[in-house]
Amino acid sequence: MSVKQELLTIVGEQNITDLHAERKVYSHDLAPLPSEVSWLFKSTPDLVVKPRTKEQVSEILKIANKYKIPVTPRGAATWGYGGAVPTKGGILLDLTGLDRILEFDRKSGLIKVECGVVWQSLINLLDGSEWRLPVCPSSSPSSTVGGWAATGGLGYGSLKYGRFVDNVVQATVALPSGETVTIDKISTPLTLEQAFSSEGVLCIFLDLTLRLAPKLEAEEPFLAYFYQLQGALKAANRVLELTKPDTLVLRAFGFLKARRDKPIKSIEDAESGAILFGLFNGSKAEVEGWLKAFRDIALEFGGNVRPSGEAWDEWNERFYPLRIKKWGPTVLTSDVLIPVRALHDMILYSWKLGKESGMDVELEAIFTSPEHVLYFPLFLSDERKPLKYLSHTAITKKLIDEAVKHGGRSYGYGIWNSFHLKKSEPERKKELIRLKKQLDPNNILNPGKTFEARSKFGLALPASLYSLFLDTLWVFGKVL
Repeated sequence: MSVKQELLTIVGEQNITDLHAERKVYSHDLAPLPSEVSWLFKSTPDLVVKPRTKEQVSEILKIANKYKIPVTPRGAATWGYGGAVPTKGGILLDLTGLDRILEFDRKSGLIKVECGVVWQSLINLLDGSEWRLPVCPSSSPSSTVGGWAATGGLGYGSLKYGRFVDNVVQATVALPSGETVTIDKISTPLTLEQAFSSEGVLCIFLDLTLRLAPKLEAEEPFLAYFYQLQGALKAANRVLELTKPDTLVLRAFGFLKARRDKPIKSIEDAESGAILFGLFNGSKAEVEGWLKAFRDIALEFGGNVRPSGEAWDEWNERFYPLRIKKWGPTVLTSDVLIPVRALHDMILYSWKLGKESGMDVELEAIFTSPEHVLYFPLFLSDERKPLKYLSHTAITKKLIDEAVKHGGRSYGYGIWNSFHLKKSEPERKKELIRLKKQLDPNNILNPGKTFEARSKFGLALPASLYSLFLDTLWVFGKVL
């Protein structure tokens, strides 16, 4: 019996395909592989399998181990670093079919969901209840619960409620062997802390039990426009000192201003234009006090406080930073976690890179604590111009290098940022390698990424050579 036939007995004919056109769809995520480097990896899977139950996931992994076939787990693929892209072909495990709400205890506020549940569907489910999500990603309209657990867990609400992992009671995961285990903060052989952000190289999230937050008496968004970036940054710091927002976001528009007004020709010009928005929730008295404080702070630093209706419009649009993609048509980004004190320098550096490369840029920063901010500039490129697009991909390295200089790190690694893990988080790399050897001796689960970039030929790409290659690409791109 062939591998495909064995898998057919598990998931059925309707949930497996080896048709090239269908497999090709799974060969990239948010950012397509440049054709000039795609030959290094076998990014098109040999089979696409769509399990519907955790038992099916377990059996698929057991077969993969039996034949030593690589398995790439995939949710909605809203990430752009290659984490859900095969490097050696094999089986692509599309987990979006595990999309059930398993339990919802309306008294305790605990909800158990499968990994393929989309965040927006959870938001809709809770809309009429006494509970709300404490945290959710900026990609909520399309991203999945399991995908965010595997790739990060910082976003809207983190300023008040912490990381996603801090709001998870337990999870069921499939280990590379196919064994399914329940993990929590002290479990063995894997804890929640170790599994979260492991990018699918240690386990596959099957279901998660989330601790919801109670809806509070009052909830009100806030919004102010600033003509100077410095004013917005100073206001943000003061807001963090004097109020307790659920969410605080700074957005600046950079070269997109050229589409509406005049080209920005210098870094000094780029200093103009930013918005600050977010959400307060608490008792009615608390929210009223914080809103008054926000108005006073914004006015002090040159801001134009907008009416409640406009603030609600901005808040309701918070999940759509990728709306600029229609002008691209390709978006390049590099999410970095940096100290708040470094945000001004990182914004100016991003604008500088955009000017040098000719790419328009939109900048967004979500404050995840009073000390740290999740910063993700979005650069518009065009994959239809292959040489130019290839040179543009080097921008991720430059942004991460700059973040590390300021005491920050890459928010995720996948294939393209795997070279930065040792520099950004050396102890975490050691732990990942130790756990990988322990849990996945056959190296079948999401191989060739996160702590190393390994080609389809089995060769690890040297970090120094890759770094030189990207630096050369950047220089080359400036003369194209």
